Amino acid sequence: MKLVEFPQLLRAFAWARLALAAMMLVSVPLTASDFAPVGDTPILALVLMVTAGSSGAVLLRRALPRPRRVAALLCTLDVVLVTAVVASTGGPRSVYPFLYVLCVTAACALLPRTGAVAVAGCASLLYAGLVFGHTILPIAYFETPDEANALEIVTIFLNSATFLVIAIVVGGVAERYRATHHELQTRQRDLRDLEAFRDLVFESVGTGVIVLDRDHRITAFNRAAAEITGRGVPEVLGAAWSDIAGDGVDLRDVERALEAPTPRTIHRECVVHRPNGEAVPALMTFTVLRSAAGAPLGLIAACEDLSTMRRMEARMQQADRLASLGRLSANIAHEIRNPLASMTGAIEALTSHADPGEREKLTAIVLRESARLNRIIGDFLAYARPSPLAAERTDIADVLEEVLTLLEHRPLPAEIKLVRAFEGPLEAAVDANALRQALWNLCLNALDAMAAGGELTVGAIAEGTTLAICVTDTGSGIPGGDLGHIFEPFFSTKPKGSGLGLALVHRVVRDHGGDIDVRTSPGMGTTFTLTLPRAARA
Repeated sequence: MKLVEFPQLLRAFAWARLALAAMMLVSVPLTASDFAPVGDTPILALVLMVTAGSSGAVLLRRALPRPRRVAALLCTLDVVLVTAVVASTGGPRSVYPFLYVLCVTAACALLPRTGAVAVAGCASLLYAGLVFGHTILPIAYFETPDEANALEIVTIFLNSATFLVIAIVVGGVAERYRATHHELQTRQRDLRDLEAFRDLVFESVGTGVIVLDRDHRITAFNRAAAEITGRGVPEVLGAAWSDIAGDGVDLRDVERALEAPTPRTIHRECVVHRPNGEAVPALMTFTVLRSAAGAPLGLIAACEDLSTMRRMEARMQQADRLASLGRLSANIAHEIRNPLASMTGAIEALTSHADPGEREKLTAIVLRESARLNRIIGDFLAYARPSPLAAERTDIADVLEEVLTLLEHRPLPAEIKLVRAFEGPLEAAVDANALRQALWNLCLNALDAMAAGGELTVGAIAEGTTLAICVTDTGSGIPGGDLGHIFEPFFSTKPKGSGLGLALVHRVVRDHGGDIDVRTSPGMGTTFTLTLPRAARA
């Protein structure tokens, strides 16, 4: 409901004065003289002219300067004009004193309560003076009555009291109305400011915001979402979610996940296809849209464009590959340089006139270093050109048992203890040979880290669709500076290590579609956790 402003109310009052003047112009001549005697027609004409002129001045001005002062002036003028009308139509015997009531009521609507009471007091004084001047103390202007009527005297006090009561009661009501009016105006202004602020934030935020109803149709769509999807707001309002994200995100699955007690948000990655055919990787963060009472109304999806992030990741991966290639080349050159130097020296000695015993030693050196070169090249080729995985259903417990059995048949120090922390069956689709080799490498590294003795624990546990295998030692741990390089080819801190053991482990886990986590504490030991999918990769 639209509230009436004060200038509009003042103009309505001016129209009401004109209407009342027109009614008086018609009714006064038609009223019987005995019922409402007309004593001075020119005064009535003057009253009507003043009323019409003052109302016209209010209506013809577009902008009224100080409208409340104009209202106070009109109310005071109306009291004077009504007094003139009453005096001209019989004084105490006039039928028009009710016009005072209209004046007081209008003052209550236009002026504060004190102003309305002042207008009522002015009307009471003028009406009392009019009656006293006509009955008790006749003056020259009024016709002296034949006799003073006591009822006329009582009428003075009754009308005066009526004016004041109307001013107080109606003025109080009008005051409360104005206060309510002002409060509503303030609330409406605050609401408009809040809506403007909400719209400003909604449209200015850099994250795309998409609001969906219970039927998964779009009800709100900000500018950032339009830029990410390449679609205009009018185009998508009312459209289905699948029109934006296709089948990349199943909202029913999202709703089921959001019904859980703990999750507040759900993250899903999908590809948004723009109308021009461009594919945009996007991260969707879903939350439940609820009413003030907590009832679910739909979903809110915060959409972030991952294109820039993906490009940065690609550049970082490319830079990392180039850096790894540089380190790999340097390591290969270093690994090959030592046996080549030994072979070169031995061959040069063989070409000289060495005795038969010396030649036999030099030949042994050449053969040994050739075998070392062959082993290095073979390990590198095994890492660089792995054979395809032959994944099949395998009991991982059997694989772990085989590895530990082989370790037990190695010459181990008496201070080394092997602990089995797994129970079969633990089935998963893996390449048993590749996994066995990876676990063997991890166990050998663990034993090397416990030169003074310790405990090697091998465990496994199945959790839903994944399988976790842990290899834990109580050795010296991995220095923090080396932790970021342990999976790089040819990186080794052992004097006779090739640096390909952990690189092969990382490759095997990656080829299985799994992940590897390393937790180490200096002087406390290291734990390698291999997380593998139990089902074969598609």
